[in-house]
Amino acid sequence: MQIRTLLLVVCAMFLCSAMMGQGFSNWNAMVGGGIGFPQGTSANFANNGANFVVGGGPNIRRYLGLDAEFMWHDLPIKQNVINALGVPNAQARVYSVTLNAIVPIPTHGKIGFYAIGGGGWYHRSGELTAPALVPGTVCDSFLIWLGECVDGLVKGQKVLASASSDAAGGNIGGGVTYRFGSGLKIFGEVRYHHAGHNKVDTDLLPLTFGLRW
Repeated sequence: MQIRTLLLVVCAMFLCSAMMGQGFSNWNAMVGGGIGFPQGTSANFANNGANFVVGGGPNIRRYLGLDAEFMWHDLPIKQNVINALGVPNAQARVYSVTLNAIVPIPTHGKIGFYAIGGGGWYHRSGELTAPALVPGTVCDSFLIWLGECVDGLVKGQKVLASASSDAAGGNIGGGVTYRFGSGLKIFGEVRYHHAGHNKVDTDLLPLTFGLRW
């Protein structure tokens, strides 16, 4: 999914929620990002990495909602793993699409709490790469300005090997919110994700901050 499409979805959800005003809303939406911490076997291969999540869905009743989410989580490969492989570079990441139940915990005032959990599809992919010079490509002024040309050749990345894996997985966690507008809330959330990918499971603990409404 392209970033432009994600931004359009976020803006549409924000405008819809803004028109609903205060009180109980039939819909919820969120967008956030932060840092994630690989757990278990995943921590043997990957460092902490950035994460981004966007989602939303219907509120079935005041204290129960559904939240369909898209998440991207970077998995920077550890340098000792790259050295052991004998390659210049390596990178990996996880994409997920999940359906989650969100349960607000009744409180008074602007501070709130919620529990969230669900499951869905998790896609993990990665590549081993090496720097390369691409022949037959013209180095125009823009590429020269970016510093992407060497002796008239464009710098690129050669993929030495790549792999991907799809798996079902689940997540569970909770968060805290602070309401400051017409249904608009800042949130901080921690959630545990697990997916049974081939040979090596994927376990992540992202810490996410953003907006809920």
